[in-house]
Amino acid sequence: MPRSSTSTSTSSDDHRHDSDLSGSDTVAQFARDHPALVALARTGWAAKGLVYLIVGILAIPIAANGLDRGRTEGGEGEASQAGAVAEIAAQPLGAVALWFVAAGLLLYVLWRLVSIALPAKNGATMWLTRVGYLVSAGIYASLAWSAISIARDGVGAGQQSQDSRVDGVTRDVMEWTGGRWLIGLVGIAILVIGGFFIHRGVTAGFRDELEGGGVGPISHQALVRLGQAGWVGRGVMMLLIGWFVTGAAIKFDPDAATGIDGALRDATASTMGALLALVVAAGLVLFGAFCVISAPRTRLQGAD
Repeated sequence: MPRSSTSTSTSSDDHRHDSDLSGSDTVAQFARDHPALVALARTGWAAKGLVYLIVGILAIPIAANGLDRGRTEGGEGEASQAGAVAEIAAQPLGAVALWFVAAGLLLYVLWRLVSIALPAKNGATMWLTRVGYLVSAGIYASLAWSAISIARDGVGAGQQSQDSRVDGVTRDVMEWTGGRWLIGLVGIAILVIGGFFIHRGVTAGFRDELEGGGVGPISHQALVRLGQAGWVGRGVMMLLIGWFVTGAAIKFDPDAATGIDGALRDATASTMGALLALVVAAGLVLFGAFCVISAPRTRLQGAD
C-alpha cells in the first residue's frame, strides 16, 4: 500500500509538471531543467509584443486619415517593425530603451533557435515548422541589429524604410530569369501565412502554447480572446502584404510590392480599404498587448 501511494504521488507530480508545458516529454523536461532560459525566452516574447504594439499604434492614424479625408499623406511614423524601432528612439531616453528592446529581441531569437534544436518528430509538418522558426529568428535578429545600430548611431544612419527594402529586393529579383515567378510564389506564400494566422486566431489554435490560469486581473479566457483578435488582425495584415506582392508579380511592376506601411496606405485609397486598415491597426495593437501580457504564461515549445 505505501508503495502504491508513493507511485500515485509521483505520477501526480509528473502530470502536474507536464501539464504546465507543451510539446514532447523531452521539451517539457528541458524546460524544467532550464527555468532561467524559459524566463529569458518569455522576456523576448514580450519584447516582440512591444514592437507590434507600437506598429499598431502607428497604423491607427494612417487608417483614420483614409476614413476622414481620403488621403494617405501625413506626418505619421512608418507603420512597420523598423518604424516602431525608430519611434522608440525618438522618445526621451530612447537610446537606452532601444538597447533593452534589442536585448529582448535577441532573447526571442535565442528562443526560436532553441526550439529548432529541441528533439521533435521528423514529419514534413515538423520540418516546415522548423523552417518557419528559422525565418522568424532571422527577421527578428535583423530587427535587433537595426535597434542596436540606431541606439549607437542615431536615426537615419544608413536606415531604409521597410517599403524601400521590399521594393529594392523585388526589383532585383525580377531581373533574374524566372524572378517574376519567384516573387509571385513569395506573394502566394505570404497569403497562405495570412490565412493560417487568421485560422489560428478564429480557432484559438495557440491555446496550447499558454499555461492555464490568468495574468493578474485578466482571466485565462480573456487572454485567449485577446490572442484570437490579435492573430486575426495580424493575419489580415499578411493578406494585404501578400496581395500587393502578388500583384507586383502579375503586373510585372516591382513598385507595386510593399511592406506593412505601404500596404496600409495603399489600402486607404477607398473607404472599405481604410476600414480594413483600421481593423489591421487594432488587431496589431491587440496582438502586441497579447504578447506582452501573456509572456508569463507562454510555454517553451519544440517543433512538434
